[in-house]
Amino acid sequence: MAPDPTVDALIDEGDKSLEAGEYERALQLFDQALQADPEHWGAALGRIEILQMLWRTDEALRDVRALIPATTEEDDPERVDLEARILEARGEFGNADKLFARAHELAPREYPLPVRTTAADFRAILDKVLESLPDVIRSAVAQVPVLVESKPTAAIAERAPHITPEVLGLFVGTTVGEKVVAPSGYPNVVLLYQRNLERAGRSRSEVAKEIKITLLHEYGHYLGFDEEELEHLGLG
Repeated sequence: MAPDPTVDALIDEGDKSLEAGEYERALQLFDQALQADPEHWGAALGRIEILQMLWRTDEALRDVRALIPATTEEDDPERVDLEARILEARGEFGNADKLFARAHELAPREYPLPVRTTAADFRAILDKVLESLPDVIRSAVAQVPVLVESKPTAAIAERAPHITPEVLGLFVGTTVGEKVVAPSGYPNVVLLYQRNLERAGRSRSEVAKEIKITLLHEYGHYLGFDEEELEHLGLG
């Protein structure tokens, strides 16, 4: 049977909305695609991905496990990786790592193993990155500390609704330009999410690069730059 062009168009629009962070709209589009073709594998995975981004992890886990194939069939590495990320968002790190390893076994090039580090090792990488930052950012670091956490939580997402379980870092507090006018009530801090950063590169050097990019971006927020200005400055 030939693919339904309507379904393909809905999935394409859904993917664009997902990439733009328009998760509710993306969910509607994938729901429509699945209504038209309930067996569409890509639409099913896309919908689960969106549930994950919306912190609907219980629902996402139920649905991704419903796609596990019969024992006589090989699992899909994309499905396995998605289940791993959902488990990670729920704080089930050991089970998540087993599935990340399974996805790697099924498709090594597409799903590299996370670059796991100890807390001390990650801090050592971070310290070297901090030494390499531009002076204006290092001055900001002296005012706003960097804290490392394993993963974002639903609680932090309540403060910052745009935050997803996959975010690499986050500035929490009041920007320089807002200090006098509208204090946030929270201490200024930049959060780095270790497990997400460990999956952002294929080697320690790539992880270090992602840490640097994330710090530049989040301290740019502290200094009052919006997303467009950060892109213009190369900090996006």
